[in-house]
Amino acid sequence: MKETLRTILLAVCIAVSIVANAQSEQWKAYLDMNNMEDALQRGDTATFKRLAYRVVRWKGWNPLVFYYTDQYKFLKDCDWWPELDSIQQAIHGRKDYSYAETLYQMEQEDQAARRAFNDPDHTHTKSVEDSLSRRMHEVDSVNLARLVWLMDTLGFPSWDRVCSYGAHAAWLIAQHAHPWFQYGYVKQMRKAVADTNADPSNLAYLEDRLRTGRGLPQLYGTQFTSTGENNRTVWQCPIADIKNVNLRRGQMLMPPLEDYIEGYLKTETEQGRLDSDTPLTEMGDNYVRYYYLGDQYSLLPLDKQEGVTDAVAYTTTGDYCAAISIFCSRLSNHYPFVCDLKHYMECLLRSKCVGDQYCYISHYEVLERMVLCGYEPDAWLDSLPDTLTMPLLADYANLRDEYLRYLNHEDDAELTAALASRADFEALLRSGKNYHRYELDAWNHAYPLLRKMTDELTKGDYEEFFALLWREVERGNLHAEDYASLYDHTYYRLYGKDWYRTLAAGVPSARPTTDKHIRTAKPKTLNERRRTVCLPSVK
Repeated sequence: MKETLRTILLAVCIAVSIVANAQSEQWKAYLDMNNMEDALQRGDTATFKRLAYRVVRWKGWNPLVFYYTDQYKFLKDCDWWPELDSIQQAIHGRKDYSYAETLYQMEQEDQAARRAFNDPDHTHTKSVEDSLSRRMHEVDSVNLARLVWLMDTLGFPSWDRVCSYGAHAAWLIAQHAHPWFQYGYVKQMRKAVADTNADPSNLAYLEDRLRTGRGLPQLYGTQFTSTGENNRTVWQCPIADIKNVNLRRGQMLMPPLEDYIEGYLKTETEQGRLDSDTPLTEMGDNYVRYYYLGDQYSLLPLDKQEGVTDAVAYTTTGDYCAAISIFCSRLSNHYPFVCDLKHYMECLLRSKCVGDQYCYISHYEVLERMVLCGYEPDAWLDSLPDTLTMPLLADYANLRDEYLRYLNHEDDAELTAALASRADFEALLRSGKNYHRYELDAWNHAYPLLRKMTDELTKGDYEEFFALLWREVERGNLHAEDYASLYDHTYYRLYGKDWYRTLAAGVPSARPTTDKHIRTAKPKTLNERRRTVCLPSVK
């Protein structure tokens, strides 16, 4: 019996070893592909030849790509090309090259539209820029429809089906698709990567793109955004559990984050999209100023602004279509606060404009984003139709696991303990540590504890306490409207008036009261103050 078990175990170990070696060879071939271009640039033809043989054997890289890419056309004149081509032909039957060529042509159309729009050598007029932008979005829409049909008809574009260049083309098109498509694409790509049948670094890019698009921090540090004059101030989107980011990048066969950032800035500068002295800036304290308040857009007409206050203003007049369009097209990428998502869900349910082409976010997607921003089911969920709540509750466990997976639980415990004591909480905030809510769960439950702290404040120390809280608003930890509610609660207790008019009945606020007779301090500047805390103006 023991001999039989030993034999079985030995056979299993040998089989696992064979599979592991085969996968290892495939990953080496993947790395070789990245090194082929370097060898070509160095003029090292011998190394290029060795790498090309490995790639063709393991990846089935369709030689037709050599005819489309100028730098590889020299291969046709090499004396070893027939042998390389014969190897390719031997595995030809396992590939669908017509599928791959279709994807490659779609990629060329995608890149041509973007090159025209982003050409740094031409200064476009507003009308020309709008035309190029429309053209780019038209190409994206057509490519998405074609990719959906191809995948439904021919299957997922993995290495073994469409070769590496076809898989890369499909991934690039997915990068520019709507989030609803990216979500399903990522699920299939994860399986392909697990089977060593897709590029793990491509998966990392798409995972980050999808997460930032759903209001979550990225995992691998691949995503940047820009603002400022001519979009030349670069921001790095928030990264979850940044202490371990290079470990995660290594698992996806990617270089350390520091090297990636250096290369990114160099490339953007060489291509004229950045100035040579442009620094890379973390979101930090500018997070809410840019994504939540609208920053430099605040002086533009209402329909041109990008701040959440504009969407709120539209909802107060009953123009839900305009509000939802602003939310979907401008605010949804980086939107961390559950209370606002609740508000927009209610707007969606009251509106008749869900079919609008700009309102592609569904009811379920808003609920999903709420969970991914820390929402836990409560009585509010019971007030929604069963057709919405049942799918969410069925998916809740998985969504909650995804939310909790990359939180910084050590910092979470530290902040939770400090919230039990005003002295400890103030000391923690004065320490300068940035408790970004994307990495913490405690901020979602902080309001009642902060309310108790404000009961201890006096006329001599309340301003200092709220200065500390405002910094957390700017960092995206505390909702600006919650800050206003806490401030009014304290100001009314100390002076008999409110400051932001959140205590008066009938005025939209985080937690309004029903007292109609509360006076507001300095009413002439009220609307100016309300705008700073994301509240609509009052007449």
